[in-house]
Amino acid sequence: MQFAKNILLTLSLAAASLAAPATSPASELEARAPIPNFRVAWGQQLQNHDQANHWVVWVEGESACPAAIELALLVNSPCGQRFNFKGQQFSLGDCSDNEPRSLLGNDGKKVLSCGSNGKGNKKITCHGSQHDIIQHGYCK
Repeated sequence: MQFAKNILLTLSLAAASLAAPATSPASELEARAPIPNFRVAWGQQLQNHDQANHWVVWVEGESACPAAIELALLVNSPCGQRFNFKGQQFSLGDCSDNEPRSLLGNDGKKVLSCGSNGKGNKKITCHGSQHDIIQHGYCK
């Protein structure tokens, strides 16, 4: 009888150790890029310094004027251009016709999905010497 109890105990311990995940949930979370607690908007703006249209990004829901960060000339892709928001480095990625479909973290992994989200070609009026912005969308 004691032998049967020992066998059952050994089998149950072996089964529990086999069922345990190889990595802990905490280590999986540490390996992922941090997901921002804000949305990243993108669009185009005529820049004063060269009078050319440029891709710009800003925090969606906050004023784009003057907070927009210039990425690249509009004739170039906005994807792959690194920028910083709130102490984190990002880039737009997975572009199709110069429209990003992903926001990538510093490690190049997708952290948010991007799209027009009802903002396609929305005009944002800036005042003073700042030029207006045409919003193409945002990442959420």
